[in-house]
Amino acid sequence: MTNFWHERFSTEEYIYGKEPNQFVVEAAHVLPKGKVLCIAEGEGRNAVYLASLGFDVTAWDYAQAGLDKTQQLANEKGVSVKTELRDLAEVVWEEKQWDAIVHIFGHFPEDVMEKTMTGIQKALKVGGYYVSELYTKEQLRYGTGGPRDSVMLMDPADILHKFDGYFIKHFHVGEVNREEGQLHTGTAHVVQSIFQKREEEN
Repeated sequence: MTNFWHERFSTEEYIYGKEPNQFVVEAAHVLPKGKVLCIAEGEGRNAVYLASLGFDVTAWDYAQAGLDKTQQLANEKGVSVKTELRDLAEVVWEEKQWDAIVHIFGHFPEDVMEKTMTGIQKALKVGGYYVSELYTKEQLRYGTGGPRDSVMLMDPADILHKFDGYFIKHFHVGEVNREEGQLHTGTAHVVQSIFQKREEEN
C-alpha cells in the first residue's frame, strides 16, 4: 500500500490539486494558533494552506513522494511545514501534543482507523480540535472519489460514538461539491466534524 501511494504521487502534477480542501478553509478560523498535525496529508495542500495562516504545521504521510511534494509546495508558497514519514498502522501517538489534528479524506482499513481515532484523542491537548472531512458509505453511489470498499468508508454514527464527550462545534452529513485535482471531482457524500477535547474530569 505504501508503494501504491508513493507511485501515485510520483508525478509532477498534484493529483489532488494545490488548493486546500474547502472545509479546511472554513474550519481554520476556529482553530487556536498553535501546533497542527495533518495526517494522511498526501501532497500537502492543506498543511501548506494552514502554514500560510501562521499555524505551526506538521504533515504525516507514508508516501515519501507526497512529502517531497509537500515541501515543494511549501517552498513555492514561501512557508514552512515539517514533514514526517509515518505509517498510521505503526505510529506511537504521544500524549497531549497537538492543538489541532486535521484529517481530510484519510481512509484506512478498519483496524488502522480504530487505532488512529484512539491515537488522535490521546494526542490532542485539552481544548484541542479534531477537524475531519471523510467520505461516508453513501459515497459508493456517487463515484466521485475515495475508496471503493465500503469497509473503508465512514459511518457518521461511529464518529460520534468515538468522540463521545467532546464538544461538537460542527457536525454535518450530506452532499458537497469538491473539485480537487483529477481524483475528487463533483458531488460527494461526506461527514464533516469539528470536535473539541473537553477538560478531563477528575
